[in-house]
Amino acid sequence: MLIDRYITRAQLNAFLIVFVSLAGLTFVVDAFTNIEEFITHGGKSGGLWRVLAGYYGYRTIQFFDATSAVVSLASAMFALSWLERHNEVTALLAAGVTRWRIARPVIVFSAFVAFLAMANREIVLPRIRHEFAKNAQDLSGQQLREFDARYDHRTEILFRGKNAQMAGYRIEAPSLFLPPSLSHFSPQIDAAEGFWKPASADHPAGYLLCGVTEPPHIERMQPLSLGGQTIVMTRSTAPWLEPGQCFVTSEVTFEQLIGSQNWSQYSSTAELLRAIANPSLGVGADVPLRVHSRVVSPLLDMTLAMLGIPLVIGPVRRGVFIAVGLCIVLTATFFIVVIGCQSLATGYIVSPSLGAWSPLVLLGTLAAWRLQPMWQ
Repeated sequence: MLIDRYITRAQLNAFLIVFVSLAGLTFVVDAFTNIEEFITHGGKSGGLWRVLAGYYGYRTIQFFDATSAVVSLASAMFALSWLERHNEVTALLAAGVTRWRIARPVIVFSAFVAFLAMANREIVLPRIRHEFAKNAQDLSGQQLREFDARYDHRTEILFRGKNAQMAGYRIEAPSLFLPPSLSHFSPQIDAAEGFWKPASADHPAGYLLCGVTEPPHIERMQPLSLGGQTIVMTRSTAPWLEPGQCFVTSEVTFEQLIGSQNWSQYSSTAELLRAIANPSLGVGADVPLRVHSRVVSPLLDMTLAMLGIPLVIGPVRRGVFIAVGLCIVLTATFFIVVIGCQSLATGYIVSPSLGAWSPLVLLGTLAAWRLQPMWQ
């Protein structure tokens, strides 16, 4: 237990130092690059430091998600290299302590970080992912971005628009092209602006269109239904609507409609599974791939650590700098294999499940082979 506490404390200190150093360097460079935008926004939002704390506070959580595996490996290398440099590994081996026993606390710590990262992806990031849609040039979410046409595959309505705005989930000049089954009074609906609204007591989730110009006098028209469900609600049956307004029900959220990567990258696994089952979306291979990757990620993070451990305390003695260099090559190879297999899945060359699990089979087998001499 004394050995475990000693090595774990060394690795924890190394982990904090590496993480703070990398995050600090990244954020300082980014902050000085965009300092004018932060100063401008700070004058409207309570001061520069408050803006910086809020902006980079969220990005620290995002940075942990992106770098936890690499930082965990780096901290393991530093902790074990420190033991090797001071000949403590030799003393432990002379006392009858096996290499596996020395590596055990490092593996346990890496597993803890891997599952902490998994909890972060499933619980924390989905709650704050809207913050990642903002950047230094659009801290208030008011910037207009180009809107690409997108189908609701369930209703076959084509959503078009001039621009989209994250603040208020607003679409500028929306133009909805209706399928023949819904084009009883007009082939399309044109409006001045539209807003995504979550489900409430008055309506399901969908888009409130304001200032409708086509068809004219839409408030006098009857609602449009498909398969027994009202798709386009009008004032004639929905008195909560104002003149010139209509409501189009859709299970495609605003993030999904504008093609934002945040909804899939930072959604929980449960949300991704619901998206796959959502007939309105028609998701590609990237979403099933991400679901499988969520299951595989903790195991891959631990695999990366187990691949690096033999470089320091394996049977072959190496210098610290040689071990670090090999560790860099190992990390690059690791991510090339992972990204390469995932690219095959997104390119529809292999299935999403095969693209996500293949790196674990390949790299896990290599890690087991590399660790085998440490059992002796």
